[in-house]
Amino acid sequence: MLEMIQQSAIPHDRYQLELKLDYELGREKKTHYRIATYLFIPRSLGITEESYPKAEFYRDVKNYIRIKTPEMGLRDLLDSEDTPLKEIQKIINQPNWYADPTENQRIIQALRLFGAMFKSSLREHLNLVHKRINTSQPNTKITDLIDNLIEEIISQSRNVGKRYRAFYTDLNLPFISENVFSAYLLVDEYISLLIEESTTELFAVVSEHYKGDRRSHFLDTLSKIVEHETAHRVSRGYGSVLDADDGNETYTFRASVLKKYVSGVLHLSTDSQREGRGIEQALMAVAAGISMIFATVVAFYFQRVYGNFTLPVFVALVVGYMFKDRIKEIGRSIFAGSLQAKLYDRRIKIKTLDGKYKLAVLREKITFMKEGNLPQSIRTARQKDPFADLDNDREGETIICHTKDIVLRDDLFPKAFGGLPRISGLNDIIRYDIYPYLRKMADPVEKHLFLEKGQLKTITTQKVYHINIVSHYTSISPQFQKRYERMRLIINRKGIKRIEKISL
Repeated sequence: MLEMIQQSAIPHDRYQLELKLDYELGREKKTHYRIATYLFIPRSLGITEESYPKAEFYRDVKNYIRIKTPEMGLRDLLDSEDTPLKEIQKIINQPNWYADPTENQRIIQALRLFGAMFKSSLREHLNLVHKRINTSQPNTKITDLIDNLIEEIISQSRNVGKRYRAFYTDLNLPFISENVFSAYLLVDEYISLLIEESTTELFAVVSEHYKGDRRSHFLDTLSKIVEHETAHRVSRGYGSVLDADDGNETYTFRASVLKKYVSGVLHLSTDSQREGRGIEQALMAVAAGISMIFATVVAFYFQRVYGNFTLPVFVALVVGYMFKDRIKEIGRSIFAGSLQAKLYDRRIKIKTLDGKYKLAVLREKITFMKEGNLPQSIRTARQKDPFADLDNDREGETIICHTKDIVLRDDLFPKAFGGLPRISGLNDIIRYDIYPYLRKMADPVEKHLFLEKGQLKTITTQKVYHINIVSHYTSISPQFQKRYERMRLIINRKGIKRIEKISL
C-alpha cells in the first residue's frame, strides 16, 4: 500500500528544490496517509527556530495540488475509448454544439487534457528508454533494448500530430467560439513543442549509442521531424521557434505559458486556514476566566476580613491584579503548548475548481526537534557518521520536521471527474526555496597550494554543505507497514549542486 505514496525530488532551478508526492486512491471510502520529512541541517548555516520561524518557512514553500494525469500509452491516446480525442470528436459530431456554452467548455477541457496526457505519455516512454540504457548489463547491445521504443515514439508522435491537426477544419469556422479555437491553437503549439523536444532528446540518445546505417537512418528521420514541427509553428505564426543567434526570450516565455495553460486543467482549488482557531480562542478564554476567579476571590476575601476602602484591601487588589495578569499569560502559554503538540499549523481543503466536491483535507505542521527526541527509526535511517558530529561541534544538527497528513475522499473522485479517464490520485508538488540556507555559507571555491612531484601548483577545491533528508511514510487507513527513504541535498553558496538518493 505504501508504494501508493511516491516521492521524487529534482532541482527546479539553482535555488528551488522540487518535491513531488503522489497520493494514490485506495478502494475504500477514504484513504489516509501521513508523511513526515526530517531535514538535518548543519549548525554552521545558522538555521534555528528563532532565525527561521514557521512563517518564513511557509513563505519559502509553494504548493501546487492537482489530480494525477490519467495514464495512457501513446497508442491508446489515439485508439482508446477513454482518450480525450474521442470526446472531442463526439462533441463536434453533435448538431449545434457550438451554441451550447457547456459543450464549449467541455471541448476546451478535453483539448487541454489531451495536451497534458500526451506530455505524460511521452515522458513515460522516454523514461523507459533511459531506464533500459541505465540498467543494461555490461557488454549488452543497447540498441537491441531500445530500437523498438524509438520506432514507437517516432511513429506515434507523427500519428498524434496528424490526428490532432485534423480538427483544424472543424474548428476554424465563423460560428465557432473564439475561446474554443484559441484553446485548440494553444494546445496545437504545445504538442508541437513536445514532439520537437522529445525528438531532440532521442537524437542525443541515438548519437551516443548507435552506429552505421541504423544510426544514419534514425538521425535523418529525427531531424526531419524537428524540421517539420518547426515549419508547422512558423506557418501558424506561433512564434515559439528557436534561433541560434537570438536570446529566444519569446520561445521561453511562450513555452512556459503553454505549460501552465495545459497543466492548469489538472489543478484543484485549495482553501488554507490556520487550524484550531476556535479551540485556541476557547482555551484562551478559559485561562482568562481562571485568572479572573483568582483576582475576585482575593478581593472578596480581603474585603470580608478588613472591610471596604482600607489599605490592606487596596494592596490586595493591586497584588491580585498582578497575579491575575501572570496567571492568564501562564495559562495561555500552557494551552498554546498543548495545542501545538496536538494540532497542525494549517488545514487545506482541496476541492474541484467549481467548489462542488471536497476531495481531500491536507494538514501540515513544522516542528524544530532535538536529536534526543527523534524516534530511533529516524536516527537509524539518518545513518549519521562521525564527521557529522565533528562538523557540528558535537552539538548535533538542526532538525526540522515537516509533517503532512492527508485524507482522500476516494468515493467522490468518480463523481467529480466522471467525464474523464480514471483518476488514480493526487499530485502534491512542493517547491522549496533554499535561499535562507545560503546566507552564512563560505565561498564556494577555495584556492590551495598543491605539491606534486616537486612542482608547486595552485588548485581549487569545492566547498559544499550537506542537508540530509529522511522521509517517513505511513498509511493510516488502511493500515500497512511504514516505509523510509533518504536523500542528500548538496548545496553551496551558488545554490543546489545535486541531489543524491541513498539506499537504506
